Amino acid sequence: MEEQQERTATELLKAVGILQLKLLLGAGRDLVLIPTALVAALIDLVLLKQQEPRFFRLTLRFGEHTDNWIDVWAAGRHPDAPPRENVDALLARVEEVVRDPQTGARRARVLKRWAERQVARARQKAAGQISTRLGSMPDAPAKSNADD
Repeated sequence: MEEQQERTATELLKAVGILQLKLLLGAGRDLVLIPTALVAALIDLVLLKQQEPRFFRLTLRFGEHTDNWIDVWAAGRHPDAPPRENVDALLARVEEVVRDPQTGARRARVLKRWAERQVARARQKAAGQISTRLGSMPDAPAKSNADD
């Protein structure tokens, strides 16, 4: 019976640790999104006569995407629910690396390559979106050099 209690206690402590980590990630995301949302809204306000607001909406979609990825309350789901590809999956991979030192190094390299690919994809996607948006923006009127 003591072994069962110890296992339950370990699982509870692990769940609490993961929740705290996710809350910290969410707080960091919020600290980044606060000024980002204000700047995006200001840009949309300045460009309102030329285009529909879009930067603020992009910020909202990014916030929603990261909220789904962090998935703070996932521990409350039924244990048989299908796993999602989010922070939980990343943490499970990290835990595998830490728990199994023999295969940990190989898995760490795989995890590193996966993370690098994800960052590269995100950068490519962001660069493509930025170039598309900049290409669709009307050209700024030329300044006159009346002072020369």
